[in-house]
Amino acid sequence: MALTASQIRSTPTDADLLQLLQTELNSAFPVDSRRDAPVFLSKLQTAPRGLRAMAATFELDVSMAMDDLAWHFVNHHSLDWYEETRLGLRELEAIEAAKLFEKAFAIIQPHWVELGNVAQGEDSSAIHAWLDASGIQKRMDPLDKQMWTLLGQWPKEGLMHCWATYARKYPGRFGAAM
Repeated sequence: MALTASQIRSTPTDADLLQLLQTELNSAFPVDSRRDAPVFLSKLQTAPRGLRAMAATFELDVSMAMDDLAWHFVNHHSLDWYEETRLGLRELEAIEAAKLFEKAFAIIQPHWVELGNVAQGEDSSAIHAWLDASGIQKRMDPLDKQMWTLLGQWPKEGLMHCWATYARKYPGRFGAAM
């Protein structure tokens, strides 16, 4: 059953709301479907705009918690995925995060095809070496620091903090109208 605006409005705390939103996200986009980029991106097209924005930005939040911006593009090497994440950040009104993400893409975009070839390898040390040798990592490091500082405002929630703020502001953008 789709999440309703009244459910969002009646959820007393942001922590409870995040739990509700994560449950809805996992229901609409099971973990296995998020691992298959074409399936995931196809499903995004039919999701309500709030849920679509959450789903599109989830992996960036994971990337920033576990790796960095360069590795996000290694792990999610898809121009469509980039565009969905960029639009999702903007939909969530996470403008500063969107600008940093866009700057990171501008650094990696000239190397996109080569990144795809390097990312096919299973050897993470070779990928690290390529990111260093190409100068990408050195240029990404300041953006990583800025993004980590931004997300550090919400150490438990990261980008998901934006989900709760957005849901409270636009509760009707997640599914059923009631």
